[in-house]
Amino acid sequence: MKWTLVLLAATAYAQEPTFKTKAHEVVVPVSVMTKLNKPVENLRAEDFEILSDERPQQVRMILRDSTPLPIYAVLVLQVGEGIEPALAKIKKTASVVSSYITNDMDIGVPSLAAVVTAGDEVKIAQGFTADPNILGDAFAKLTATGSSSRLIDGVNLACDLLAGRKDPARRVIVHISESRDLGSKSSFSEAVIKAQRNDVVIYTISYSAFTTAFTQKASDRPEPPSEPGLYDPDNHGGVNLLVIPMLVARLAKTNVAQAFSESTGGSHEKFTTLHGLERQLTVIGTEIHNRYILAFTPPESATAGYHEISVRIRRSGDFRVHARAGYWSNPK
Repeated sequence: MKWTLVLLAATAYAQEPTFKTKAHEVVVPVSVMTKLNKPVENLRAEDFEILSDERPQQVRMILRDSTPLPIYAVLVLQVGEGIEPALAKIKKTASVVSSYITNDMDIGVPSLAAVVTAGDEVKIAQGFTADPNILGDAFAKLTATGSSSRLIDGVNLACDLLAGRKDPARRVIVHISESRDLGSKSSFSEAVIKAQRNDVVIYTISYSAFTTAFTQKASDRPEPPSEPGLYDPDNHGGVNLLVIPMLVARLAKTNVAQAFSESTGGSHEKFTTLHGLERQLTVIGTEIHNRYILAFTPPESATAGYHEISVRIRRSGDFRVHARAGYWSNPK
């Protein structure tokens, strides 16, 4: 299945769409899907209700679901030893991931994707590219190595890559790994704050190395390793959960992948087969191309620290709403 690129194109539009926020506003990327994973289109600001610390807020819509913006996606992939069956399936999904960035119109600012691998080392396996062939080559070179799974460090690096691109875009991380982090040097709270500050939505797809081994074909073999771009953060704080709300803190200790998605407004799914993985990636592709960007201004009396957010749809219907769980005011 091939997606039509969502673009910024001066030749196609009289004026480039802009992503404008006001001082002190909280930006809330939101997706609204049906139970059949179809996007709910053409919603207006008045169709949404945002509660901050259980108090209703005045909602402003910055971008509609159909507003043309490029997608900037970073794939964070676990590559530690023992996950060869899962990695063999991941390597076959390059064409599905390429659909996120395919430019059928061949004009304007392209969508881009990059690949980060997380094992004993955290590497940029492929910098941002708009070329599906280059992305496919990066997937083909993936290999399982090392005993660690530095998932938090991988997300941290992905956030840095996305923060480095200043132009308006829909920024997402697609994180495919087991559930637990092992060996990260940066903290979970640091990565979540960085994601929220840069309006990054994290989608996570998890697997069990034990279960996926039973669905591996005999012909699946690992490929030679790619060259680095190593990431070694100065912060050696580990999984510091002190500034994370209690519910997310408990979740991050057992399932860091799900905690990332719930904190940033993405989704968390699981797979065991190649078909299951391709289906989940396709659903993510639909969702990231149909996100609303909302905003509200917190009251001046709001205290520094973490504030919970919940987003509801005022229309009747059975909707699946993904939005960030909260924001930090003056995080330290």
